Amino acid sequence: MISQPRSWLLLTACGLTGLAGLGGCDESETPDAAGVQLIIGRTGFGPREFSYPRAAVLDRRGRLYVVDKAARIQCFTLEGEFVLGWRTPEWEAGKPTGLGVGPDGRVYAADTHYSRVVMFEPDGTLVGQFGTRGRGPGEFLLPTDVAVDVEGFVYVAEYGGNDRVSRFSPDLRYEFSFGRPGAGPGELQRPQSLLVDHDGTLWVADACNHRVCHFERDGGFIDAFGESGTGLGQMRFPYGIDQLSDGTLIVVEYGNNRLQRFDRAGRSLGTWGGPGRRPGELAYPWALAAGPQDRVFVVDSGNNRIQVVTVFKPGIWDTRRPAPVLAVR
Repeated sequence: MISQPRSWLLLTACGLTGLAGLGGCDESETPDAAGVQLIIGRTGFGPREFSYPRAAVLDRRGRLYVVDKAARIQCFTLEGEFVLGWRTPEWEAGKPTGLGVGPDGRVYAADTHYSRVVMFEPDGTLVGQFGTRGRGPGEFLLPTDVAVDVEGFVYVAEYGGNDRVSRFSPDLRYEFSFGRPGAGPGELQRPQSLLVDHDGTLWVADACNHRVCHFERDGGFIDAFGESGTGLGQMRFPYGIDQLSDGTLIVVEYGNNRLQRFDRAGRSLGTWGGPGRRPGELAYPWALAAGPQDRVFVVDSGNNRIQVVTVFKPGIWDTRRPAPVLAVR
């Protein structure tokens, strides 16, 4: 029998306003003109505060879910208002690094260091889990992300020796896995994030190969693009991926502190961001979620905030300069 999670806050927020970042940013600071529409959060452990957020997902109702290294999942409106929050059932061994949401609104957390996926109703009620530690069918080592397609099929990425993606039926029966450790076609090294395309195919942010891989929904390898570097078309540790309304892809690069936009053939359409603490700057971003009107919610992990970017604002994409080279933590 699965126990309920220990809730830290299951209440409606009242009067929670302000913009904040970390180290030099305060609630009086407003977003700048670099496409930043809104900044959500500040450093802390209360509502609308974060301790190194690492994943985000949007549901069909327009609710944003964010998980941080305090094992808290917080739910927000698209305007950044706190709705509710809860903690995962266990967290001493480590915290989740990925979130997914099903067509029914159920929230899936890649409970990385417990080698499982845990599932919640939108109100935070724990409703199930699947996966055990191992290398066999339906087992995980370190799951990183969960994606659910419109039919309810569940894809789980993992690393740590398996470095693969496994598919489960809507009733959570294991079906098959694809990928294996390596840098060749169809091989993966820390698949950190998953995206189900509008056409049903699957994109994988292949983080330690510094590229994005494209697979059929049955696991057949289609193609890959990217290589290690700071220039256009290059990446350093792509940790998050999502899709815009025009079909283009947007990738967040942990190692380059930026977003990069690609067409479906893998051609770079420009970058946004750079290292720093001000609006429009990033510190080791882990994830992103594309929402209505192509507003992108960027998980600015080292700044303990979410930056909301209007990605089709004229002039925000830089098509010239390489990213500054910084050490990756």
